[in-house]
Amino acid sequence: MAWLNRMWCGFLLAGFSCVLQAAEVQNMYEVQMPVTDQNQESRSAAFEQGFVEVLVRVSGNSKLTGINTAQAPGYVQQYRYLQLEKPATPEPAKADGPAMTHNLWMRFDENAIKKLLRSNGLSIWGSQRPEVLVWLAVRDGQNRYILRHQDVSPIRDAVMTEGARRGLPLIWPIYDTKESKLVQFADIWGGFFDSVATASQRYTHASAVLVGRMDWQKKSGWQIDWSLFMNGQQTNWQQRSMDLPVLMAAGINPVADQLASRFAVVENASGVASMHVLVNGVVDAETYTRVARYLQSLALVKQVYATDILPDQAQFYLDINGGEDDLRRTIALERILSPEPLPMPVTPVAPIAQTEPAPSPPIAAPLPLRYRLN
Repeated sequence: MAWLNRMWCGFLLAGFSCVLQAAEVQNMYEVQMPVTDQNQESRSAAFEQGFVEVLVRVSGNSKLTGINTAQAPGYVQQYRYLQLEKPATPEPAKADGPAMTHNLWMRFDENAIKKLLRSNGLSIWGSQRPEVLVWLAVRDGQNRYILRHQDVSPIRDAVMTEGARRGLPLIWPIYDTKESKLVQFADIWGGFFDSVATASQRYTHASAVLVGRMDWQKKSGWQIDWSLFMNGQQTNWQQRSMDLPVLMAAGINPVADQLASRFAVVENASGVASMHVLVNGVVDAETYTRVARYLQSLALVKQVYATDILPDQAQFYLDINGGEDDLRRTIALERILSPEPLPMPVTPVAPIAQTEPAPSPPIAAPLPLRYRLN
């Protein structure tokens, strides 16, 4: 498999690691939970469940510890009940269990959630997140097929539900005539992923590729073999379950956790860091406002200060929770700003001979990160 790893590494480095784009995840602090009634006990339980889901989504960490979920009601800004058209039986189905009659919609306080995560030393993952391309081959006992963007399927719905739960933008192959000639069911099922890599180059805005082989077995239910290709590396894992939500959570959680480990930011133990950013291509008030608002929107940026505004250029100081690498990775997610090379250094002139020792040169200020507005 060494050749395959080299091939994917080259593909990911050429297509996914350098040309990153992000999707805006909406409603990061909103969640719905099914409830059997509208009494306080059911509402409190739903608040706690929704609280945990939002914390996991915002932090990017599926293994949160040390947070008291009983404090959940204090973080709820708004809530309301949405009646279900048809009462739903809880999962797993119980013959004597009460039916779910409503969804309880909740919106949590964004600033309070972020403060809680920071105070517990946990990361914050902004709403600009990299997209993941999903190739899923299914053998359900009668049919064999590759799920497509346009398909209506409970399996696809279950994957998308888990993606939304984790705040992970998922996209699916169009699988048109061109792609169907490149990738066939047997390619994915047999683990011949070179054709998948070739077809995936079409989706330049994806930052990772998730490949699944899903098989129905009468005795044990569904089995999925997952392979994640990201950042030049391949990760494999397997899951069995009769329950689609459980199965898909086990597929999506490792993907979200790995992406969050790269893009989510933990506040510096020593406090807030300052970064100097120079942006070329700022030619008027409109482009200046666009850059300033964009920088302020980044999850790790606490404050933006404009220092110099020159023709075709603006300079900013940013107070950030994180370091230079965190800032570079976050900016690379979108095509708002493109990195520019540092200016060529000036060759120093040899000093004139002198009898007294020369004074020590001043300590140079750190060079700014240089970008151009696209």
